[in-house]
Amino acid sequence: MSNASTSIVAAYCEGLFSKSGGQTYVNGLKASGFNTAILALAHPHYQDKSPPAPDKCKGDLYYNDLEIVSNGQYVGPPEWVPLVNSLTQGTTGIERVWLSIGGGGVGDYGNIQKLIAEFGSGEKNPLFQNLVALKKTFPAIEAVDLDDEEMQDQKLIVAFSRMLGKAGFKVTFCPYYNPEFWVGCLAELQKTDPGLVIAFNLQCYSGGAGNDPEEWIQALQQTLGSGFPASFVIPGVSTDSTPNQVQQQYAQWASDGIGGGFLWTYESAGTQAPDYASAIATGVGTAAALRGSVEVERRPKTSL
Repeated sequence: MSNASTSIVAAYCEGLFSKSGGQTYVNGLKASGFNTAILALAHPHYQDKSPPAPDKCKGDLYYNDLEIVSNGQYVGPPEWVPLVNSLTQGTTGIERVWLSIGGGGVGDYGNIQKLIAEFGSGEKNPLFQNLVALKKTFPAIEAVDLDDEEMQDQKLIVAFSRMLGKAGFKVTFCPYYNPEFWVGCLAELQKTDPGLVIAFNLQCYSGGAGNDPEEWIQALQQTLGSGFPASFVIPGVSTDSTPNQVQQQYAQWASDGIGGGFLWTYESAGTQAPDYASAIATGVGTAAALRGSVEVERRPKTSL
């Protein structure tokens, strides 16, 4: 995990650089009170250099609908490189940057499965080559977040997680249901690659609205031992709740030992983004609200 001293206060940043004014966006995010930026969403494609897509390569990586890595080379807008890498530099509250792959109905994990079936999970896989290029281009990206809402194939998640580890990334899981599956994936990886997976970003909104972090913590500890840290679970909320409701919710969850929280999404929060960051931080019980000067009780530090 990162050596950062505070609990996770994260925001999924959807469409980060698909809009004009990238530097203004980055400046706002760095000052927002969030300490973790999760870039969303990336998509691996399975395409061929033959009709109907003669200009596409198998394993190309897209950020939303824009191609960014192809044939082992970064092909996205050149101005994105310093913008992303500057998120943790200079005057900033951002301590870590993650990149999320997947989402609902996108077909990403089916594409990954086909790529691994055709090329294996090693250096000959064009997806692996593109992941290496991604890490080289954006060293600020510490981890890749797996938002698999379609396949739920343990062999696939384990193989892809190991591929990401070889490419230089840590891994987070972003589940919204099926704790048995996700805990099973983690347990298998812990045997061979301990520490590769660093957190569960648990969706507690939309399809995951009924999730209770305590139940996921219990599932983890039943499989991995009672000493497995509850702070591994990072529950998330959406802007369907107000900042005040978010603060109250995290205050309730904090007693479970969670390691922080996240918001879906930074864009949908608009001008209230700092209020949501402060609400999560205050609710979880970090040393101080990340916006303003109201001191709150310090919760014992835990390492994810």
